[in-house]
Amino acid sequence: MIQNDQEYISEWLDHHRDLGIDHFYLYDNESTPRYENLGEDVTITYWDENYYFEPILPKLNHKYYDHVKMGGTQYTELQTTHWPFSPERDSKQFKAYQHCLNEYGDRHDWLAFIDSDEFINIKEGYKIKDILNHFDRPELGQLLMKWRVFSSSGHKTKQPLQKEAYTDWYPDYQVKPFVKPDRIFAVKSLHILPTYPSFYSMTEDGIIDANISKHTHTSDIIWVNHYWSRSRQDFEETKLSRKGGTTLRYDEHYEAKYNFIEQRAAYHMRKLNQK
Repeated sequence: MIQNDQEYISEWLDHHRDLGIDHFYLYDNESTPRYENLGEDVTITYWDENYYFEPILPKLNHKYYDHVKMGGTQYTELQTTHWPFSPERDSKQFKAYQHCLNEYGDRHDWLAFIDSDEFINIKEGYKIKDILNHFDRPELGQLLMKWRVFSSSGHKTKQPLQKEAYTDWYPDYQVKPFVKPDRIFAVKSLHILPTYPSFYSMTEDGIIDANISKHTHTSDIIWVNHYWSRSRQDFEETKLSRKGGTTLRYDEHYEAKYNFIEQRAAYHMRKLNQK
């Protein structure tokens, strides 16, 4: 899902085209102006407020669906609606993921779910299909890519190229999924999607399932650069202007997170430079 990132979208698309990504599905969350004519390999869905209230059900794969093994859960109970405990937060993003999985999943062997401030990276000298083929196994449901979270690197104003401008980062515990679409049951997370019972989730270093996003797994083969704040100007115009569910005042919550990322990235980069 994407909103008002027009000045950055070309770099994002070109980066992933260079990796060997075949097609892009963008969900335009009421951008002004809206996204148009980004290339023949880009499908744009205009994801407006009409999608906020309507639930979207998973599209079942009856080959793998097993009512008993899945604890008696009816698929109609898994409507992709709202963020748990914060009904005003990110519901359209959950639904966009589910819509994409339902509509386009059967066209592809692999499908990644990332945002426009997230750049997939792979080991130098390889293409994305080389990496995915390396990890592909009959029981694999999704490959989880670790986050590298980037700070503003001291930039106060917007920068034309993110990859050149933002260089300070730290290894976050969170992940983003590269899924085998027919093996995913429903979208109940933005990071790790539930698979059918026969399949597992795995990180690049072979960690399977249990507490997977908390594990200090590596990011040497495939990972995601998350340019969370970009410059101070970007942070103020983007992060502080959006609404979201939080126990703190929204601006206080994101100001604290911004400061944490600055400090954590600076600490990590000092450690790297000492090696």
